[in-house]
Amino acid sequence: MTILINGKKNTQTSALDRGLLYGQSVFETIAISEGRACLLGLHINRLRRGCGVLGIPMDTRILLDEIESIISNQDKAVLRVTLSMGVGGRGYLNPRSPQSTRILSLHDYPNHPSSNWLEGITLGVAEIRLPHQPALAGLKHGNRLEQVIARSQWQPGWHEALLLDQQGSVIEATQSNVFMVNDGQLITPSLDFAGVAGVAREYLMSQAHKFGLSVKIMPLSTNLIEAADEVFLSNSVIGLWPVKKLNTRLYTDHEISHKLLKLMIKNEVIPHYKT
Repeated sequence: MTILINGKKNTQTSALDRGLLYGQSVFETIAISEGRACLLGLHINRLRRGCGVLGIPMDTRILLDEIESIISNQDKAVLRVTLSMGVGGRGYLNPRSPQSTRILSLHDYPNHPSSNWLEGITLGVAEIRLPHQPALAGLKHGNRLEQVIARSQWQPGWHEALLLDQQGSVIEATQSNVFMVNDGQLITPSLDFAGVAGVAREYLMSQAHKFGLSVKIMPLSTNLIEAADEVFLSNSVIGLWPVKKLNTRLYTDHEISHKLLKLMIKNEVIPHYKT
């Protein structure tokens, strides 16, 4: 694994970093294909939004230069980019002149079986419920405790698990966004109060019209998802996984899922998976 901290090869950062002490950080998980960062513009835009909300300084030019240097010789990998508030003393008040910490870490691309893309995956429902916090909704900030707990609740055979809010509405999955297809509509949950607004989610919604689909964002229940024609999950590393099973519901129609996946591969949004 290669790690850059503020542009230098390093594996250590300060114990007083506010990203460590308070979770005051944002991050992106970026697929790398043939030396290129996929969906980089969308990732950078989301970083800017998160830094703006949390008050973290962000120098886009320096960050882009560091990204280019660390991925230049990579054929297929995953890059995590983390920006924290940096060292700022004890207490919740932001430092007067913050100096952010940039952490870039390069990882192997996960070796998922091709059946996850072709045949679909089994989806469960996690027990933990997400709280509502509109100020942070949509951001990929450094506090991922609900997701950590949700991942520990997966049962054998699950590939992912839905996360519900306190009212029982579906928000997302542990590490991906949720879509369903019904009657020519591509439907995904509202993320106004909780959840992460994924860059793959944003991309797919922008491409739906190419397949005659209208996009609808609305509250979703598990009952609605079980009754859907198709269900699939998305994130920037896997691209898109069709769902073949949720509870006792079996999905046999993956037509739209496969069309959108082929478009993502054609447009080099994700690396091609091995068949």
